[in-house]
Amino acid sequence: MTLTIEDHAAKVVVRFKEMLSDEQVAMIGEEHFEELEMLIEAAIGSSEAKALLQAVHQVEELSKRLAKHVATIENMNF
Repeated sequence: MTLTIEDHAAKVVVRFKEMLSDEQVAMIGEEHFEELEMLIEAAIGSSEAKALLQAVHQVEELSKRLAKHVATIENMNF
């Protein structure tokens, strides 16, 4: 099962609320929990984007190395 960023953020906020007393939850208020959820979504999204960018760079580097390898093989005399 794959969680979306939104689902994951919502689960984090739900778990955080479970750690608080009813009084604390009421004092913080739903608006702030929604804000917290958006901040978590942004943090996860940013981390995901960085990881994807890093993967892109790795694929680019591998592509360059493969191209060099192919060029070397093509220049060999058999």
